[in-house]
Amino acid sequence: MPPSIKDNEFEGRIHRFQQQLMAREVEAALMVEKVDVYYLSGTDQDAHLWVPADGAPLLMVRKSIERARQDSALRQIAPLNNLKDLPELVSQHSGTVPRRIGLEMDILPAKLYLAYHRLFPDAELMDISPLIRAVRMIKSNYEISCIKRAAKMADDLFEAIPGFLKETETENDLAVKAEAFYRTKGHPGFVRTRTFNMECYYGQIMSGKSSAMPSASPGPTGGIGFGPFYSQGGGLEKIRENDPIIVDYAANVEGYIADQARIFSLGPLADKLYRAHNVMLEIQETIAEKALPGVMAEDLYDLAMEMAETAGLLEGFMGYPQPVPFVGHGVGLEIDERPVIGRASRTLLEEGMVMTLEPKVVLPGTGTVGIENTFVVTPKGMKKLNRFPDAIFTC
Repeated sequence: MPPSIKDNEFEGRIHRFQQQLMAREVEAALMVEKVDVYYLSGTDQDAHLWVPADGAPLLMVRKSIERARQDSALRQIAPLNNLKDLPELVSQHSGTVPRRIGLEMDILPAKLYLAYHRLFPDAELMDISPLIRAVRMIKSNYEISCIKRAAKMADDLFEAIPGFLKETETENDLAVKAEAFYRTKGHPGFVRTRTFNMECYYGQIMSGKSSAMPSASPGPTGGIGFGPFYSQGGGLEKIRENDPIIVDYAANVEGYIADQARIFSLGPLADKLYRAHNVMLEIQETIAEKALPGVMAEDLYDLAMEMAETAGLLEGFMGYPQPVPFVGHGVGLEIDERPVIGRASRTLLEEGMVMTLEPKVVLPGTGTVGIENTFVVTPKGMKKLNRFPDAIFTC
């Protein structure tokens, strides 16, 4: 385990998850998603984690059990040499095989689901992915401390960007320098995601009209990318004077993510870009102020949409020609955690939630402006964890 994490951190997580299982009358959960297993056990080894609604969990490890015993906070760890051994290990641990078993059905491959169905033919298999995601949605003091450190890492990168731009010709040149900087600060070099078919490295660096290119990107910006095999984000496009340059790069400390974006430029931009950017800042500040515990996430999204429409920026707000239906998202061990500040998001905000706000507007043929910061929900509204100035930075 990281030196800053304590065993009782995992005890609290397991207890809260077990409360969720009991409330839904699920007798036990069988967890396989790497991040969920780490969140509850303290190890990312290839393993199945059995969490009964009442009683101690059992970690069944394929590889490496030596590392699992070294890293995990759990006491009961057993080897899993063959998937067929699951029912026997579960029966030995729990005394019986429960009739209602929870699975992470949001990410579980169909082949594995069918295997569990064969292994536990008398059990009702249920989706507990909303339950574990709800538990992970509220961050502990330890988790918030990691995200604060990640936000500081991101701030350090953004302070270095102007110097990198002076030595840069293409989007990829800038990305190479930014990524090398992050690695020297302890970034592990990846950002985990949960959404099916969603890929994320560090983030996106794009300039000018490249950032307005339509793509399959799950966020509001596009990017020309490196070709049809990965058609989003930065590529080999030249960085030109008087074009907006968006640096949207996530930092990572002990697995915890802070997501941040800023706009830079070589020389002044057109007035319409400054005006549009200032509207995005107003949206960010208004949402952060009104994001009190008990407020519904969907209401904040609706407010952002109203403000963009009033400013005449509804077309292109959160993407063009197809806007994404959110203006913010949870972050933690994954970059796409809950809650989502989005359309039809009925989640009520709670103290300790950590999420980004990323109001951005795409101007076709010109580029993208806007902002992204990581916030924690407090009794007085959202507290911003990033410190680098939000205004467009002209080099």
